[in-house]
Amino acid sequence: MPDINKPMDVPELNLQPPITGKVKLSPDMQQTLALLCAMGNSKRIMLQASAEGVLLVGEPVVKDIIIVTSAAVTGLGQGDNVSCSQTMIMAHPDNTNKTWVRPYKACDDTHKWPLQAWDVVKFAVDNVNRLYFLCDTPEEKIIIAYAR
Repeated sequence: MPDINKPMDVPELNLQPPITGKVKLSPDMQQTLALLCAMGNSKRIMLQASAEGVLLVGEPVVKDIIIVTSAAVTGLGQGDNVSCSQTMIMAHPDNTNKTWVRPYKACDDTHKWPLQAWDVVKFAVDNVNRLYFLCDTPEEKIIIAYAR
């Protein structure tokens, strides 16, 4: 059984008595802790689940919101070159027709997601420029909220 030489201060565990000194952990306990802990700001953070066992997660913090207008002739558009981890795309409330979106490749006849004005879809992408859109009416807009 390996020894843990670093203090195991995880207040969320409410261990009584508190852990001090070296701790011996069985392989089962190591595996369980590895599955239930994360690292953040150089400290261990306990992950939490609901009573049914569903992992509780939060949404990433929105970094910024941008509005992108489709081309005047073709109605095509692409997001700006901005690093991100997740996006939320909304067809602009003033749009009159459908807006089609697709991550990673330009929209075509069989590969696109439809949005009406006010509709929203989320995509996990590494850059806002990975989002492509096609507006049925040229010069209409999409609103992109992105997180890093």
